[in-house]
Amino acid sequence: MAVETLSYALSLGAKAVGSQVIKTTVTPRVTTLECRALFQGALGAHSIDQSSQLLTGSGESLRFSETAETKGEKHTFEVAFDARSGLVKATRQVGAQIERAETPYLRPYRDPLGLLHTLRGLAHGAALTERVPLLGKDVVIESLGEWVLETTNGECPTFGYVLRPGPSYVYLDARPPHAVIRLIQPTQYGQVEASLIRAVQEDGTLSAPKESKDRSGKRRRRGGRRRRRVESN
Repeated sequence: MAVETLSYALSLGAKAVGSQVIKTTVTPRVTTLECRALFQGALGAHSIDQSSQLLTGSGESLRFSETAETKGEKHTFEVAFDARSGLVKATRQVGAQIERAETPYLRPYRDPLGLLHTLRGLAHGAALTERVPLLGKDVVIESLGEWVLETTNGECPTFGYVLRPGPSYVYLDARPPHAVIRLIQPTQYGQVEASLIRAVQEDGTLSAPKESKDRSGKRRRRGGRRRRRVESN
């Protein structure tokens, strides 16, 4: 069993707006992703807990749940992807009110956490356009090439991607296991950035590429300095 814990600082413009931790546990059959995000400031005081179970290897979603809590009020959403019965079963609960729905299982769906896990397993360094099925929509992943992000520990080589609709921007460490170094997502308040500040593996190895506070320039905000990529024959 392999376990990885990634910790992020969340920012909106130059202001801190919270924190996020993603824990990944990989077994031969099932990969479990757990995410807890705490928000403050311009985004309001609330928390979001997400959990995802995927088939190890293929990355197909088995289960996904999300619980949002604001001032003691909880909203819960759960989805079971049951390929054997050919159904996707969803449950939504707000207070004491519970709603249930079913829809045909048509394709090997991903959930929001599973999408990032799938992205880490792509053929990095190559120009690509990948279409990934999420429930209710498809997400198109396009390569942005190689980028160098400035961090307090020096420069970090990354592979950049844009996800549409959105758009969202994801920058992965060019070195395996390709941790998400920066994630930029649009919100009604503006672009929220998640920047990796700590990465711990099960064996205790540690990496802490804290992001530089220098955000001058449009390109640096989205991905730092672009570096020419050399194709191999």
